[in-house]
Parts: sequence; structure tokens; C-alpha cells
Amino acid sequence: LADELIVLELYIQLERIRFDNKFDYTITINDSVDTEAVEIPPMIIQPFVENAILHGLLPLPEGGHLSVILQKENNTLLCIIEDNGIGRQQAQKNKPVVEEKRKSHGIEITLKRIKLFNKEHLVSKGVSITDLKNAAGKSMGTRVLIPLAWENAF
Repeated sequence: LADELIVLELYIQLERIRFDNKFDYTITINDSVDTEAVEIPPMIIQPFVENAILHGLLPLPEGGHLSVILQKENNTLLCIIEDNGIGRQQAQKNKPVVEEKRKSHGIEITLKRIKLFNKEHLVSKGVSITDLKNAAGKSMGTRVLIPLAWENAF
């Protein structure tokens, strides 16, 4: 997990530079998580962060924020990725016609990898993606909850 977080932070920093600091971010690690003592499959969090940045935050005129939170919950490492972007419905509308014909498989493959990893460790929880809305029903971003089997490093 420690290595994955280093790579994730470098990726986010590169995207911030690439897009003129259009968004800010926080990575919060709960005290119950020892990043050196937990194993996770490589490149599990990054595709969801990439989607949040490219499809949620970049279309905002300003004030984008990305939050990554890691906490222990029973026998899982819970990764929470949240953005205050335009939301999935608007992001879908923004896709050019050419892009709609070309299906990306990054998230689909990552979801399958998570399912296999969790199944191997007898964890039945799956990834959940929630559209965040205010009281008036206006989109306020997206939240992704990724439960990963708690696997101690050896």
C-alpha cells in the first residue's frame, strides 16, 4: 500500500501540473492503517482517481477538489475517492460522439480485479459508485467506495 500511495500521489501531482493546478487534493490515511503492513493489488486506486480528474474535475470552471481516504473497516481496507466535479450524468453528456464509439475498459478490468482479489480472501463486498447531489438534486460530484480484503504484508 505504501508504494501504491507514492505512485498515486505522483500521478495526481503530474495531473495537477498538466492542468495548471485546476484542482486540489487531499489524501487522508486513518490511524488504523499501517501502509507498510498492508498488501493491495497494484494500480487498483489510480483508475478511479484518473476518472475523477478527467471526467469530473477538469470540466469544472474552477474549484475542483479530489479526496482520497483510506481506513480499516472490519476485515477490509476501505478506499474512498470523492470529487466535487460535474457528476457522471453530465460527464456522459460531455463525451464526443467519436469517444462514445470507443469503449474504455480500464474501470471494467479494475472492477474484475477487485472482485477476484476479494473473492480469493472471502470478502463479498463490491465497489459502489454514488452520484452526490444537493437537496435540489443538482450534481455535486461522485463518491467511489472500494473495499479491499485486508491482506497483511509478509
